[in-house]
Amino acid sequence: MNQIVLIKGMTCGGCVKSVEKALSTIEGVQEVSVTLNPPQADLQAAQTVTDQQINKALSDAGDYRVASTEDNEPKKSAGSCCG
Repeated sequence: MNQIVLIKGMTCGGCVKSVEKALSTIEGVQEVSVTLNPPQADLQAAQTVTDQQINKALSDAGDYRVASTEDNEPKKSAGSCCG
């Protein structure tokens, strides 16, 4: 199943790599492609993969979360995101 997930909190290429790595560790995810602009992940995953699993993987990887369409918070300045 193909799923597009909007992601909040990514500000640089390091964030993209962190999110991609985190999402790829979820059992049932076969393929992950993450982009910064737009900030989203394209997942090829089994239908058993839940939103809770995705949110947990994102929060475990850093200050990331699934974005809602109402999220309009400005991005952090470059260099302060990937510790």
